[in-house]
Amino acid sequence: MLSSFSLARRAGPASPLRLLAVLLAACAFQAPWTLKAQKESAEEISTRDVEPTFKLQVERNLVLVRVVVRDAKGAALDNLRKEDFQLFDRGKPQTISHFSVEKPAPKPAEKPAEKKPPAELEAAEETEISPSAARRFLGLYVDDVHTTFENLVRARDAADHYLTASLQTGDRVGLFTASGQNQVDFTDDLAKLHQALFQLRPRPITGKDLSCAAILPYEAYLIVEQHDPDALDVATKEIWDCEFGGDPRSLQQAQSAAQAYATGANSMAETESRAALRGIESLVRHMSSLPGQRSVVIVSSGFLTEALHIELGEIIDRALRANVVLNSLDARGLYPDPGVPDASQARVANTNRPEVIGRKTQMLSFSAKLESAGMEALALDTGGISFQNSNDLEAGFRRAAALPDVYYVLAFSPQNLKLDGVFHPIKVKLVSRLGLTLQARRGYYAPRKADDPTVREKQEIEEAVFSQDETHELPIEVHTQFFMKSQSDAQLAVLTRLDLRQVHFRKQEDRNLDNLTFVTALFDRDGHLVTGQEKLLQLRLRDANLARYMQTGITLKTHFDVKPGTYLVRAVVRDSESGQISGLNRTVEIPY
Repeated sequence: MLSSFSLARRAGPASPLRLLAVLLAACAFQAPWTLKAQKESAEEISTRDVEPTFKLQVERNLVLVRVVVRDAKGAALDNLRKEDFQLFDRGKPQTISHFSVEKPAPKPAEKPAEKKPPAELEAAEETEISPSAARRFLGLYVDDVHTTFENLVRARDAADHYLTASLQTGDRVGLFTASGQNQVDFTDDLAKLHQALFQLRPRPITGKDLSCAAILPYEAYLIVEQHDPDALDVATKEIWDCEFGGDPRSLQQAQSAAQAYATGANSMAETESRAALRGIESLVRHMSSLPGQRSVVIVSSGFLTEALHIELGEIIDRALRANVVLNSLDARGLYPDPGVPDASQARVANTNRPEVIGRKTQMLSFSAKLESAGMEALALDTGGISFQNSNDLEAGFRRAAALPDVYYVLAFSPQNLKLDGVFHPIKVKLVSRLGLTLQARRGYYAPRKADDPTVREKQEIEEAVFSQDETHELPIEVHTQFFMKSQSDAQLAVLTRLDLRQVHFRKQEDRNLDNLTFVTALFDRDGHLVTGQEKLLQLRLRDANLARYMQTGITLKTHFDVKPGTYLVRAVVRDSESGQISGLNRTVEIPY
């Protein structure tokens, strides 16, 4: 028995006459032409299943720049045009090939349930996206490798208060950690998130050296990576005094020990920093397969990324291409005296030499800033917020977790780009607007290998599948039907119809050629991909048959075996000859 329809366009309230019209329309919809029913043109049309490429990630010769423009009061502006912007790559002006204004969609209010007579219970209300379906994903990424227990407690309390006060219908929140422990995938279950937040604990990978020979990460970086003689001298004199009692005969030995300790400290610090960045990259990859708006708040006491600029750039590029906005919140709060960045450290230096203490204090001041520089770059370069040097962490979550009211997306294709992996600084300017501030990425890294058109096509399909934005470059319609096979099992059919009158064909002898890719993806109410099917339809049509199909269109039918629940159906069609692509959303609610 046919139980539900979700048609391509909204209609008015359900009525018996309208339900009859819906049934007749569905029958007519299938009648003109379906792939499985048509046999006479087998030599002209072939279809085959394709392994879904939903999780493919590639780089393209197209640089995306998300820009937030604010006035003197901090409000984001939405009235700028493409002509108001100038974009430079290594100081050279670039042609802006793509420009769009993006505004987060307002969340619809939950409608009260309406009581319907029994005769109408078999037809679900037609809707594009259910108010309860996942629309926005917020990933809380807690760096439990670098953050002290005291800072974790303050940050978790602020996060818990923010979620309790601000979580709305359609929001899904996930908790992820640098250690990979105590994680919760995206959910709207506040109790589950609350429990996970209060189980957070510091989980350093290498442990903290509390001996008098301890060398701080930035100090070790200067000695090992920068070969800084002043940093080596400071470490040498600290170790000379604390381990050798300042014995003049042991100065050379103290210097050798300082070099060795610095090498070990630098290696351990880089290991922990890489772990933090790997966790962020993994989260971005995970969120790229979610539909809707995506943002991350990175919570950390900071970690050095001076030797990891390429890794930072790769994460920024990946986040921009996946439409994931990264934000950062410095869990240290208000910075203390730069000479004493950690309350557990009783002294600035392990020596009483005034000149060493002065130089060490200056070094710690730079270190405190650099430890948040990587997080700040991730946030600002993806159009997010960097919140630091403040004890009001609740205000920090309110700012960092909220999407900007509006932002602009600019894109350009670098000319004569060398595939050498070199960093390219970019600059965005306003032509004539004064008193405004810009927030945009600072640069990108050139790819290391040539682009592949086949890979580019796959990524365009992937980006369309994992987006809730509806695109209408091709005229498609989507119908859904389901019937209950048992009390706990249902079969869902998705019918995607393409009107061929706006499709571009390539003429070759007596045939009209084109390849059409149909992708149908099914997401659960929390936005997780349940399953998906991809089919390639190869058209080799004679003129007479093309004229006939111009009138009837082409319909592809896809079946899924599912459990009762709420699902978002995403249908995407791409035409290989013109590169046009369309994507539509439909919500199906299968009652328990």
